Amino acid sequence: LYEINHAVAQNDKAALEKLIDFEQVNKTYKEDLKWRGEHTIAPEGGVLPDTMRQGAQALMGTIGGIAAETTSLDAGWLLERLRKLEGSPLDQVNFAFFESPTRFTIRLGKLGRNPIHIQMTMRDWYWYVTAIYT
Repeated sequence: LYEINHAVAQNDKAALEKLIDFEQVNKTYKEDLKWRGEHTIAPEGGVLPDTMRQGAQALMGTIGGIAAETTSLDAGWLLERLRKLEGSPLDQVNFAFFESPTRFTIRLGKLGRNPIHIQMTMRDWYWYVTAIYT
């Protein structure tokens, strides 16, 4: 996290790219987009009639699938997003915990105010960002 903070302060995309596994980040991001698209509509028994709900779910699944296929995150996007935080990334950490000995989750920003969730995974004794949720 200190190295991410330093890369943001220096506006250094190359340093950020060394800390982030963008292949894994994009895979997770696309899976999340697709899931959100398929699960955005109210469940059965909700306010919407069944046929309307099913049509909306199909449409959102299609939109989520398209977004997942056409969207990818890169160092430029992340750098821009982190620079929009009120203060440095280190200043914005308000929640962090170990999910396991090799997985660490961090929330940058306050809940309800468009925070960024970062998941880090240890590989070969180094920490890499492997998921970003916005």
